[in-house]
Amino acid sequence: MSVSFWTKSLFAGPHGRLEDRSNSFTAIRIGFAFLVLYGHAIMLPHGLPIEGQWAVIVDGGVQFALDGFFILSGYMIAASLINRHDMLNYAASRILRIFPGLIAAAVILWLVVGPLFTSLSWAEYFTHSASLSFLAKLIFQINPQADLPGVFTDHPMTDMNGPLWTIRYELLAYLGAGLLAAIGIFRNRMGILIVFIAAAMLSNLEMIMPYEGMGAGTVFAAARFGGAFMLGAAFYAWRDHIPLSAGWAIMLVAGAVIMADTPASMLTGQLAMGYVTLWLGFMVIPGKTGHAIRNVEDVSYGVYILHWPIGQMVLALYPDITPHALLMVMAPTALLSGWLLRVLVEKPALNAKADIVAALRKRSDQTAKPA
Repeated sequence: MSVSFWTKSLFAGPHGRLEDRSNSFTAIRIGFAFLVLYGHAIMLPHGLPIEGQWAVIVDGGVQFALDGFFILSGYMIAASLINRHDMLNYAASRILRIFPGLIAAAVILWLVVGPLFTSLSWAEYFTHSASLSFLAKLIFQINPQADLPGVFTDHPMTDMNGPLWTIRYELLAYLGAGLLAAIGIFRNRMGILIVFIAAAMLSNLEMIMPYEGMGAGTVFAAARFGGAFMLGAAFYAWRDHIPLSAGWAIMLVAGAVIMADTPASMLTGQLAMGYVTLWLGFMVIPGKTGHAIRNVEDVSYGVYILHWPIGQMVLALYPDITPHALLMVMAPTALLSGWLLRVLVEKPALNAKADIVAALRKRSDQTAKPA
């Protein structure tokens, strides 16, 4: 076969059409959620720091999965803001995507898990200051890793819900994108490209000269996830110029490996992660298998926000359980819990969006009318 055949096969290809829904992004998000679950099944029995070669490899995968969530989020949000100019609808969509599930999870932790596993009496538990402030800390992201009094206090990790720390950055990304869209910057490809370049420069600067003052962890996470979110947005904005192919995927992964020990590692790693995610997401999977993958119920958020407390409860009942035995219990239980959250909380909330937006619009119109 000719060189041109292989070149065309490896480096040419369409980007794929998000609007066709002919993609596997939901299934990929579910995969990311279960990868995070796997990492936490290893972490919960042993705590930090991560030790052991396999555990370190899995944790590396977890970090890429977290970046992948933000890359896909940036991709989807750019699609929403470029194609639709209704900011009220955008705000309602983002709020209903995050808060109903978060509120449900927080209430279950406070009202069910806490009383069942606390070492205090119920009277002491419910009147304790940590218990009284728990819902506000989680829902408003004041301290998303807050403890409950007397609950899991002898565990290597005492957090009630460790993964919730990333939600504040997702909310900040939504807010930032909405504000930039309101002034027109996030509605065209050049504006998004400029913001992405700025975000990439900030993430590189954080790698070269890391901030070490108060809130250093927050600054690093904001630089990391902000860059990933804007990378996803740039991928969408410039999708007509980005062919998705195995050849480019291999080259970008190789480049990320080469740059792994340099200050550019965050950017090159996210670039490779984002490209491979989109390439796999738009890969055509034929037949019933492809249809099932493309139309799978999106339980990713439920799995993500519920798997940690499930693991903590199992660990409380079986303190000597091994990480992989814990995984075998956590995975199906989190899948079922995530499905229940999706069906009973998330979907009803999202289905109510049109009525909520209409009511808010009507109220705004009435307020705006002169007396």
